[in-house]
Amino acid sequence: MNHTTLLQNVRLFDPHSDLHNQRVEILIKDGKIEAMGEGLGMAATELVDGEDAYVSVGWLDAFGFCPDPGEPWKESLTSYAAAAQQGGFTQAVALCGTSPKSDNESVIAQVKQVGSALRTELLPWGLGSVQGDGKEMAEVYEMHLAGAVAFTDGIHGSPSLGLRSKLMQYCQSLGLTYAHFPFQKALAPDGKMHEGIINATLGFKGIPAVSETVELLGDIELAKHLNCGLTILGVSAAESVGIIRKAQSEGLKITAAVPVMNLLFTDAALSDFDENLKVLPPLRSEADRKALLLGLLDGTLSAVVSNHQPEDIEAKKVEFDYAAWGAATLGSTFNMMCKAFENERPENWVPLLYSGSRSFLGMVSERIEAGASADLTLFYLDGSNAQGADKPQSRAYNLPGVDIPLKGRVFATIRRGCLMKNHG
Repeated sequence: MNHTTLLQNVRLFDPHSDLHNQRVEILIKDGKIEAMGEGLGMAATELVDGEDAYVSVGWLDAFGFCPDPGEPWKESLTSYAAAAQQGGFTQAVALCGTSPKSDNESVIAQVKQVGSALRTELLPWGLGSVQGDGKEMAEVYEMHLAGAVAFTDGIHGSPSLGLRSKLMQYCQSLGLTYAHFPFQKALAPDGKMHEGIINATLGFKGIPAVSETVELLGDIELAKHLNCGLTILGVSAAESVGIIRKAQSEGLKITAAVPVMNLLFTDAALSDFDENLKVLPPLRSEADRKALLLGLLDGTLSAVVSNHQPEDIEAKKVEFDYAAWGAATLGSTFNMMCKAFENERPENWVPLLYSGSRSFLGMVSERIEAGASADLTLFYLDGSNAQGADKPQSRAYNLPGVDIPLKGRVFATIRRGCLMKNHG
């Protein structure tokens, strides 16, 4: 008799299904969903109690950075995947490598091969330019054939307008996604945090919203000129949300993602000089935070990304001025979203974790139905979950401290039919 697993005592989370919020049984065979309904126990060789958790399509994180190959002590491919699984993700798309970098097919193939066998499937971003320095186009087509899901220069690099135009046009012709992080460093050469009252009080040079919007407006004009779509990585300012909304109303196809930290924190959180909250794009004002939440709820913005940027103690436990950018957020992205959206119906924001993140990358999200892959996430929306209650799976030092109880909990993930249960 073939081995089959029956997932019992779970509540389906699928707002498009007639069974949404109802208890169901899910029969899994050979990594696929065999059947869904009730009274399926006689057909199973193994029974798994879902403990009344919600079950949805497996979540995908659309952007984070992994310094392996190169600096695995900060975060290895294995620990990255473990942290992602702890956070509820069955897939994670990461820009990997510091030495070598992901600008050639050999690194992409390595990440793809190793990532396919990990707790969470790691899928590689490819760098749009050689070494990510924004000067010369990288081997985009070859990296695509090797398994790159999409292309970007990340949050620390930005191609010139000329190269960006070529990348947008070339990727469009191949049906690929090129994502740009809108940040003009020349307008904030020594900026350490959002430009506003807080930075003036603390004495740090600021990063004005215009450093984001001027690049965003340039991207929009390029997209109009090239007659192509536009993918924006890392929106943080209210003005940007308004610009994107206006461009969409004029018929331009734009998808944009928001880092999860910007949904929960503001620049006021930096008053204690917490270097683990020094991130790009910077934490901005409360008005910006609320605009981002509204943009996600009304569909102007497409996805939430972890923007996971792991660092070691030597890079972070220094004076705020000199601390590296970034926070390690993979394991707590869902909890931060639960808190940020605590006054909203879960049907309005939970789908961002699976369908929103995949649409941002031009990928199709499956439904929970017979024949679909058994890649599922089991989770709770209620209750509190203090940061650090579970032992973090990430190697990173820069886990963001949270002095308020976070909400929600990931119970388990199922990838290719294999159950991976979290403790706590």
